[in-house]
Amino acid sequence: MIAETPAIPKATSLGAAKRPHDNTPDGPGNRNKRLKLAQSSDSPGGLPNNTLNPSPPLSPPGPPTLTQRPKVPLNIYVCGGNSGGELGLGPAVKSGNIRRPRLNPYLSGTVGVVHVSTGGMHGAALTLDNRILTWGVNDSGALGRNVSWDAEADNMVDASDGDSDDDDDDDDGAALNPRESTPTEVDMSAVAPGVVFTHLATTDNATFVLSNTGLLYGWGTFRSNGGDLAFSPNVEIQWRPALIPALKDVVKVCGGANHVVALTLDGSVYTWGKGTESQLGRRFSPRIVNWAKEGLLPRRVAGLKRIVDIGTGANHSFAVGHTGGVSSWGLNNAGQTGAPHNLGEYGGAVPIPTPLKGLGVFGKITQITGGSFHSLAVTHDSTCLAWGRVYSFATGMKLDSLPEKSVVCDSRGRPSILEHPTAVGGVWASFVAAASEHSVAVTPLRQVYTWGLNIDGQIGQRGDEVKTATLLNHSSIHAKKIVWAGAGGQYSMFAENQAVTAVSPPQQQNDDKDDGLEDDLVNSLSASVKRLL
Repeated sequence: MIAETPAIPKATSLGAAKRPHDNTPDGPGNRNKRLKLAQSSDSPGGLPNNTLNPSPPLSPPGPPTLTQRPKVPLNIYVCGGNSGGELGLGPAVKSGNIRRPRLNPYLSGTVGVVHVSTGGMHGAALTLDNRILTWGVNDSGALGRNVSWDAEADNMVDASDGDSDDDDDDDDGAALNPRESTPTEVDMSAVAPGVVFTHLATTDNATFVLSNTGLLYGWGTFRSNGGDLAFSPNVEIQWRPALIPALKDVVKVCGGANHVVALTLDGSVYTWGKGTESQLGRRFSPRIVNWAKEGLLPRRVAGLKRIVDIGTGANHSFAVGHTGGVSSWGLNNAGQTGAPHNLGEYGGAVPIPTPLKGLGVFGKITQITGGSFHSLAVTHDSTCLAWGRVYSFATGMKLDSLPEKSVVCDSRGRPSILEHPTAVGGVWASFVAAASEHSVAVTPLRQVYTWGLNIDGQIGQRGDEVKTATLLNHSSIHAKKIVWAGAGGQYSMFAENQAVTAVSPPQQQNDDKDDGLEDDLVNSLSASVKRLL
């Protein structure tokens, strides 16, 4: 069961300061002089100011509100691999695969879930009453809570899922730790009372939560290519929520596999975590002895100004400027950054933010994200774009349909990389999500399209792979208004908002796409980021 919300202590206002006795020459003994000054023309309407008996001093104003928590509860549907409880379906569903979407009762509108983030093998949710729920694998502290469990001591019964409505499901594996597989509240008592949470981000091994005043808290760890763990220069695994130092005024945060990107109110971008594939977008000075530890500290990315949005892939990153231009950096061995540098080379990377000229022809980018070896973007006119590795069909296009000038072939002459951003045929998009080798798009009509690898049922379709963007029309969600999707390592989640109505895709215009570009972009920004412009 979901833990009950602990009572949040009320913040205590500062009391009025006691007025000291005033025996100075200008004190009560010289009252007539002070009264005369109070009745000067500077007083509104010629009325005397209350100089003798002023109002008690007010408490100092708190920090401004930069972001807002969503207000409408969501129903979350899940499908895919559940070997570590990453679908959050609780102990009644064993490890295995849920091949078709099903409603998660622990993450429904009645629970009050308003925001969800999907990590590699864990997830996190924010509720309307300011709780943080986590579930999935906790080997590296990603859940931020104690999940110790003794099956025998707890008299764990080997239960099976009795409400499965699909013969495709193969959730017949081992019993799961109920404290991992059940969405459960994180103890945030170490955080100051009254903090309001508004946004979540997850990596493969960590979770981060943003407050409405721009402070960021996190727990878990980052894992190096060699398996070494570190959350900060002095902490290997952060088991409980902790404030991320040296960051303020954060308005958005995104997580890659083992790195984090944060956007601040002034349009700056900060990164930290693992940086061996250049995903941090910084050059490390040769004078730094331990550059790996230096990468664990949030640092501003040079060369990025007036940024209004960010995105991440597993080992690469994106920043969207106020005029709609996009810069990228990080691992580029499959062309996932969209930049031509070191394309297709083993370990090839783009070391610093580099403008993506290929995206400019499509107009304003409203969202951008990435998987392990491919990336997706949505334009102002709902065009869905994809680029990167084509082997697993994560780009949603048949190999024989790819434009020849945009394809890089391998040593055997087979199509390997889609170098340039290309429109995914047959689908409009308002939101996209990408994982290691599968993709999801939510349309303006609130339908869901999925494509790519489907070994564990992560795209909810039949078969082990789907080569092109295909409508997910399972009975569990075909009549639902889906507004969001998340893609984890081998699973997907879809959010239904019953208060949202379908919107027809905007009419595409082939000419004058740049007209009014900046105005359109400003209209799409959150209130907090608008202050930048």
